[in-house]
Amino acid sequence: MPTVIERIAAAEADAETMKKNAQAAAAGAVAAAEDDAAQSLKIAREEAKAGLALASAMAEKEASSERARIFNAGRMRADIVIGEAEKRLGSAVDMIMEEILN
Repeated sequence: MPTVIERIAAAEADAETMKKNAQAAAAGAVAAAEDDAAQSLKIAREEAKAGLALASAMAEKEASSERARIFNAGRMRADIVIGEAEKRLGSAVDMIMEEILN
C-alpha cells in the first residue's frame, strides 16, 4: 500500500499532467478561434466589397437615368424655344425690312 507521501506525489504528478493537457487544449482552442476569426473577417471583407460594388453599380445606373432625364428635359425646352423663335422669324424679318425701307 502506498504511503501518504507517495499518494501526494502521485496526485501532484497527475495534477501536473492535467495542467499540461489543459494548457495544450486551451492553446488549440485559441488557435482554432483565431483561424475562425480570420476566416470570418475574410468573408466579411468579401461581402463588403461585393455590397460596395453593387451599391456603386446601382448609383451609376441611377445617375445615368437622371442625367438622361435632365438632358431630355433640356432638349424639350430648347425645342420649344426654337419653335417659338421660328414662328416669330417671319414677322421679325418683315419688321426689319419695313424699318430699312422707311
